[in-house]
Amino acid sequence: MEKKQPIGIIGAMGVEVRALIDQMEESGQDRFAGLVFHWGSLAGVPCVIAQCGEGKVNAAVCAQTMILKYAPRLVINVGVAGGVGVSIGGLVVASACVQHDFDATPMGYPLGNLFLYWDEGEPEERVELPADGAAAAVLLEEAQSIYGGACSGVIATGDQFVADKEKNRWLGETFGAKAVEMEGGSIAQVCYMNRVPFAVLRAISDNANDESPADFPAFTQECADKTARLLTRALGRL
Repeated sequence: MEKKQPIGIIGAMGVEVRALIDQMEESGQDRFAGLVFHWGSLAGVPCVIAQCGEGKVNAAVCAQTMILKYAPRLVINVGVAGGVGVSIGGLVVASACVQHDFDATPMGYPLGNLFLYWDEGEPEERVELPADGAAAAVLLEEAQSIYGGACSGVIATGDQFVADKEKNRWLGETFGAKAVEMEGGSIAQVCYMNRVPFAVLRAISDNANDESPADFPAFTQECADKTARLLTRALGRL
């Protein structure tokens, strides 16, 4: 790999990263913490790509390992999500991420309030973790011609699969969320604590309720192919 810092790409499921891995040139792989990290060049840009597995802890382990081993200049989390007021087939580019299941409200804190410690001092308290604005703008611009609809907004993360209309509505009202999934917020936290810029892309596969495509695997593959096209167009600008 070139000495230039790579861009890191993380997806929870194999289908979400396979199309990207297959396009890599001068590639190799390493194994850490039970995860496989594929490195090489994608669209002429040094990249490292990994499948993290579902859920916040898996995603956090992957992101921290990637940062320590490869020092990426930007980490992009890709995948599918439930839409909150966003149509199936659209794309949400994160303006910020929240963790909707982090609950210290009995202690008087807002729902989703995180405690981020720096040098053993008092914690920084945050609900929203802001994505990199420049990267988000490039990704959103490139997405317009690929997806049926693309927008920017808050992506909500929790260790639960949301399939309830009321929970969907609540996420929108409470956090202003446009999408809900299980990894982005923890990757955002790891990147924020390491001062590494991040972006999160979510193709909308369902409406976080009982509505979803009849052939979900085929739809997920279609979304992954679109995301691969998006990134190969955008990487040179990031």
